[in-house]
This record gives sequence, structure tokens and C-alpha cells, in this order.
Amino acid sequence: MRTSFCTYQIVLFILLWVAGTVAAKAPRQGLLQVKYIGNNEQVSEQYYLDLIDAALALTRASHGDYQIHFAQEDLSSERKHELLIAGEKLNIDRLVGFPAGLGPRTKLVCIERPILKGAMGYRVLLIHKNNQEKFDQVNSLETLAKLPMGFGRGWEGHVYAHNQFTLIEAHTMTNLLKMLAGQRYSFVPLSIIEVEDNYQLDGKPAENLVIEKNLLLYMPLPVYFCVSPTTPELAERVQIGLDALDKSGAMDELFRKHFGARLARLALAKRRLIQLENPDANGSYPKANHQWLNNY
Repeated sequence: MRTSFCTYQIVLFILLWVAGTVAAKAPRQGLLQVKYIGNNEQVSEQYYLDLIDAALALTRASHGDYQIHFAQEDLSSERKHELLIAGEKLNIDRLVGFPAGLGPRTKLVCIERPILKGAMGYRVLLIHKNNQEKFDQVNSLETLAKLPMGFGRGWEGHVYAHNQFTLIEAHTMTNLLKMLAGQRYSFVPLSIIEVEDNYQLDGKPAENLVIEKNLLLYMPLPVYFCVSPTTPELAERVQIGLDALDKSGAMDELFRKHFGARLARLALAKRRLIQLENPDANGSYPKANHQWLNNY
């Protein structure tokens, strides 16, 4: 009898341990479940995750607790849009560009408070290390547009096409950089906040690729959080939280924490500014004040 009782205790302990482990991993009932997917391992998503967390934390007392689930998957931009609309695997994402009047984005709840101070619209060029002299001679949009450029498929390539650039598109960041290293094109424009994330090939620094020293492109290009139509309560909470963070200055502080050092390394205020038109601009975005670049 004693052996049977001890066996029962052991079995009961194992069952309770397993149940506790499963419960710890499973989403807690009653919580707002926040699902965010990164689809490019070479781009850090930490700023966006911290911003979502900060926005939701401000509404915890009024709206309740929440859980943020982050996953990394190799997905195309088009596939991410589909998942975001469905809301099952993904219910919030950062989307680049002006809210569209047509197309799949109209099904989303976009929170029209820009989250990057316009920084996504500022681009520096990634080039082959042997080609800096070629760019030393560039002083205008017309001169730069004569050089072939590489770009990611599904990005805002139509903006560059509108400005008379010749684009060669790649499906993945790895292929984009490999073709640049092979000099299939002259440059790849990357945002000032992401260029250091992307400056790798197969997880290692791309030794024959460098950041061009003198040029800075700009186009009006906001970045917004968009939320699945299946979770309107998430959209409401993020809107309330972002408004409060922006008003208090906390959003600016978070931006400086994540990006200040890398922007300083790019010496933005010393670069020649070349402005591009964005055909999607709809008047909803404030005119750029480039004075903030003097801080870097």
C-alpha cells in the first residue's frame, strides 16, 4: 500500500508539473493577445516592440493586462498583409507609406500617428567599397538616377520609379546584398535607422560593401502601426497610448535610445541632401523640417 501511495504521489507531481508548464506557455485567458511578426532577421524590431509595450502599459489600469508575442518568419510583405487582415497569427504591424485609399490596406485599422519622426524617408546608400569616387561626383537627383539601383520587391520601389530611377528588384535581403557585392547595380538605398542592421551577408559583415560617405536622400514616407480588423480593442489602446507618449516626449526619448548612436555615426548634417517626390503623398503628412538632422 505504501509503495502504491508513493507511486501515486510521484505520478500526481509529474502531472501537476506538466500542467503548470503548459499553462505557463499558453496564453493567459482574459488578456489582450498582441501578435507581432518580424519578416527580416537582418532588421531589428525591438524599437517597435518597445513602443507597443509602452503604449499598452499606459492603458493597463483602464483596459487590463496584455501579452506580446513576437515571432520571426520568412514572409513576403504581401503575405504579412494577408495574415494581418486575418488576425490569427498577426494582429499588429508597422507599415511604411501613406494610408492607401484602395487595395488590401483599406481593410486594416491604421493608427495615423507617425512613429519614426520621418526617419524611414531618409536614405543613405550602400555601395561597393571600390565605387565611392563615382558618388563623389553626384550632386543632383538627375545624376544619381542615371546609376542602376537595387531594391527589395514589395518595398516602396514605385517611389523611386516615379523619380526616374532604374530598379533591379530582389526577393530577399540576402540576394539584394549579394547582387550589390557582385556589382549588378551601383547602390541600394536603405533607411538611416536600418542600414547598420542590413550591413551583413550570411550573418557576417559584408567586407566589400560600405556606406556611401556624402549623400542623403529624402522622401516623405511615414511609418504607422496598423492593426487587424479582428482586434479593434488593440487599435484603441495603441492609439490612446501613442497619443500620450507623443505628448509627454517619451516617444522621442525612446527613438533616441534606440537610434541616436547610429544616426550620429552617419554624420547626417554633413551630407548633401537630395529630395525625391512621393506620388502617394496626400497632404496628411507635415512638411519635413530637416533641422533635426543637426543633432546628428
